[in-house]
Amino acid sequence: MGNIRRTPMPMLRILDLLSDPGNAARRNEDTAGGNTSCAFVIDGATGLGGKPLLDATSDAAWLATFATQVFEAEVGLANPIADVVRNLNARVRQRIVEASAGETIEAWALPTASFQLVRMENQELAVYGLGDCRLFLSGADGTAIETNEDYSKAESEGARRAVAQAGGLTAWRSLAEEPVVREALRRSRARHNQPGGSVWTLGSAPEAAAHLSIRKFSPALPARGLLCTDGFSALADKYARYDSARLIQAASERGLATLMSELRRIEREEDPDGQQYPRFKVSDDATALLFEITD
Repeated sequence: MGNIRRTPMPMLRILDLLSDPGNAARRNEDTAGGNTSCAFVIDGATGLGGKPLLDATSDAAWLATFATQVFEAEVGLANPIADVVRNLNARVRQRIVEASAGETIEAWALPTASFQLVRMENQELAVYGLGDCRLFLSGADGTAIETNEDYSKAESEGARRAVAQAGGLTAWRSLAEEPVVREALRRSRARHNQPGGSVWTLGSAPEAAAHLSIRKFSPALPARGLLCTDGFSALADKYARYDSARLIQAASERGLATLMSELRRIEREEDPDGQQYPRFKVSDDATALLFEITD
């Protein structure tokens, strides 16, 4: 019998990574990272009032940082991502139980975070996620793919109502500070990670692992991809400055720092009041990770 030749698995390599806080006076609640097996972005959900449980200033920042440490340490070439997420959330739940010392914590006050993670599995790019982080992917043949398009549309509708209620962002740098909007956001957040619900996240619900979004792609190689939190994907989703392919091309040719400057110029100079582009904050934390896949 002749030797059996195995097709080598394509290689995933991080090319650029940038994370920028939306407000210099607040903690950045986004993170990003990777290891030899994967790359990912994480978007911690800003707290809606109340005293932090797990961190002096931001439970969302604590959760995003903790999840980064777990992903980088525990995601390998083949272990189930669902197991990693289930164990991560179980550990967060235990930390909350210990920190709360028996006090009842409102569902809206529990820390949560979205994520999107990519990993090569044989000849396919596997994409795992919870929540609204995004992937833009472009193959060598020009085929463009993206994930989570519907999340951005739903959020834009909610932001439009909130801007109308608050009268714009001039008086409220974050609309979550306006009392009526804050109560609506709390009711929405309380429905996350609940049986029968549609939104599951990193946080304190181990059962979220059963609701992972899992997609697999076989782009023509070499391919490039851009993972980003919704604060960065706003360049395409809210501000319509790029489509998938052009956003990846711009990130590759001009660098993420240039795109971040463009993003902040739109938010802080073109539309600081949120009337043209309704949103909950003047600027959200924004994170992007550019990667390539090669034979």
